[in-house]
Amino acid sequence: MKFCLRLIVVAASAFLTPMISAHEGHEHAKQLDRASALESASLKMVELIEEGQLDRFWSIQDAENIQVARINGLQNWIISYLDPKSRHRLEVIFSMAGDFVSFSIRPLSETAAN
Repeated sequence: MKFCLRLIVVAASAFLTPMISAHEGHEHAKQLDRASALESASLKMVELIEEGQLDRFWSIQDAENIQVARINGLQNWIISYLDPKSRHRLEVIFSMAGDFVSFSIRPLSETAAN
């Protein structure tokens, strides 16, 4: 009888443990791939334009470079756009998980990749 009771407790524990630890809201974060990073940058640019933080001109530019780079010890996606007329570069940065980090517009003379 004791053996049967122990067997039931062990079986119930084995069955219920995965259900308890696998509740909603604890999914693993999906990392951006190259295409998703580009899409996220395009959507963020539209948002920044609507907020008045970015000139509408940038929305018609194609991405010049998409790369993963380490910033402050963390890997991030950097999506770069180039304005050859004014010789400026726009960089939109996202974490590997897809969170917007920052954007900047700098003269080409201040960037490493001229």
